Amino acid sequence: MPLALNNNDDLTKLYDDDNYTAYTEDLEFMWRWTIYRDSKLVQEGCSLSEDSSRRAVNHVLAFFSISAKQALTEEANH
Repeated sequence: MPLALNNNDDLTKLYDDDNYTAYTEDLEFMWRWTIYRDSKLVQEGCSLSEDSSRRAVNHVLAFFSISAKQALTEEANH
């Protein structure tokens, strides 16, 4: 996890596995969410609520999963 995230008590962890970690933060007027892969920011966005942040992160992670599976299939076929 990047050092800046270690020191931020305002973040709520939405997801964590071997590859990805996702957080959300209440900015009063919106919720900002971020997704990290191997401690590098790969996607960010904003939502109107914590719940909608969680749904957005889940959709992005599902897309990443499908993309990774397609890449593996293409590699195997060549």
